Amino acid sequence: MGCLSGWDELKMEAMVSQDIILTHQEYKKIARLVYDRFGIHLGDKKESLVSNRLRKVLQAGGFATFDKYYQHLITDRSGKALDVLINKISTNLTFFGREAEHFLYLKDTVIPAFLASGVFKSDKKLRIWCAGCSTGEEAYTLAISAREALRQARADIDFAVLATDISGRALAVAEKGIYNAENVEKMDRAWLKKYYSKTDGDTFAVNREIREKVLFRRLNLMRPEFPFKNRFHVIFCRNVMIYFDQKTRQELTVKFHKYIHDEGYLFIGHSESLGRDNAYFSYVKPAVYKRSKG
Repeated sequence: MGCLSGWDELKMEAMVSQDIILTHQEYKKIARLVYDRFGIHLGDKKESLVSNRLRKVLQAGGFATFDKYYQHLITDRSGKALDVLINKISTNLTFFGREAEHFLYLKDTVIPAFLASGVFKSDKKLRIWCAGCSTGEEAYTLAISAREALRQARADIDFAVLATDISGRALAVAEKGIYNAENVEKMDRAWLKKYYSKTDGDTFAVNREIREKVLFRRLNLMRPEFPFKNRFHVIFCRNVMIYFDQKTRQELTVKFHKYIHDEGYLFIGHSESLGRDNAYFSYVKPAVYKRSKG
């Protein structure tokens, strides 16, 4: 019998990997790596979910054993292996209108307060950061909210939204700005008609005037410093810190305090909390905080 070709060997390895069951210790190794690189805390409750997803990664990559895959992860200088890992274990659940009251509060209360207090006296530009933007729905809704608020006030103020995420796959979707009907079903109908165009099939595309106001960039929130020259008036970081442990959340809160305007607002997810006694941000209402002085 002849020798197996390289392709046949890969197929056999893939077949073997289907039967791989990660041990608890192997899961802990992956969890530690993810925490060290991305700050994401994978507790024991997520072991089954993560292990199932990792088996698919091993199968797709043709890895016969967990050890081979782990060595590939830590030696791949391109970073692509880690990209695949984080894309597989992170959940990109997002749609337009999620926790919609935040956008209304931004449009009807926060931005008018900025205008009334003279925040833009020296720099006539509203800067918003959408941290953990996933596939872009939140970032575009922030841009629309800003556009609506400034037009209603007839304010001669420009605005820009920086949208960042750790997932390259999610950012690729976000930059296209094309969404299916399920994504937009909870969006305000007037905004949908005004700022989106129906495309071929059952999809909607963000209009150019909004897309031009949103800049998508890849960013790991665990960086010691962020590459920003200007501070932001508003930071949205919703349903991101639920993946972090208390220590990582505290470190991120300190960095947000550094990069937010003195009068700036921080919005987080309704399942998250900074605590009412946080030294860096003062509680305003559920999931909304204002930067503390100092």
